[in-house]
Amino acid sequence: MSENKAIDEWKVTTKRFVAFIDIMGFKDMVARKSHNEIYKMMIKIDDRKALNENIKWGDREEKLVSSTTYSDSIMIYSKDNSLESLRSFVCTVSGLSDDLLLEGIPHKGAFAFGTMTLDKDKSIYFGQPLIDAYLLQEEIYFYGIIGHASAELEISNIADGEHVSFLKNYPCPLKGSISNHLVIYPMDANILKPGDKEDSEKLMKAVRDLRYNTSGHLRKYIDNTENFLSIIGNKKKNII
Repeated sequence: MSENKAIDEWKVTTKRFVAFIDIMGFKDMVARKSHNEIYKMMIKIDDRKALNENIKWGDREEKLVSSTTYSDSIMIYSKDNSLESLRSFVCTVSGLSDDLLLEGIPHKGAFAFGTMTLDKDKSIYFGQPLIDAYLLQEEIYFYGIIGHASAELEISNIADGEHVSFLKNYPCPLKGSISNHLVIYPMDANILKPGDKEDSEKLMKAVRDLRYNTSGHLRKYIDNTENFLSIIGNKKKNII
């Protein structure tokens, strides 16, 4: 086996980070839009996801993130639990969340950590972190992606002072409660650096524009998301 092939080889079963992202209102989209429009939207999502997956860290050449998409659900997996895989995983999830919001596609998700099997040849995907991420995203009441306790614990073990783009201890609106969680924020929501304000404003406008297609209690998702995006730039001490 060549060196390059060995570098790219993923273990079928290992401990890894797993994100589950749900595209909200997908059934209504299918009802309102043509089949071709939905198909083009899914291609665009897949293209953006692939672009974010292939971001390289340093001199390393291997692919550190993979994903699968089924209808209105997107699953993202890290290669392992290395710091480089974690950074690539976060960048992929953050970039995808940003792209979805800018395209006017509401979504919510969660990520967890644990033993996960990815057997692409046999199309077998299962593990506790996928279940944990799925169940946690069901509780979320804003357009965002939050961390399960299993992921928070592992991140505290491997990050150890290294910079990884999370918002920690964010009081996440959940169905029936508010609870502090680690959050992967959309890439353009970070206005900590000069020149980022314009991108942040575009992102906020995209979220506000979702109101034109939303009524009733679902607008609470937009209210909660606007609040989430508005405070990220003021949370310097909680960005890790």
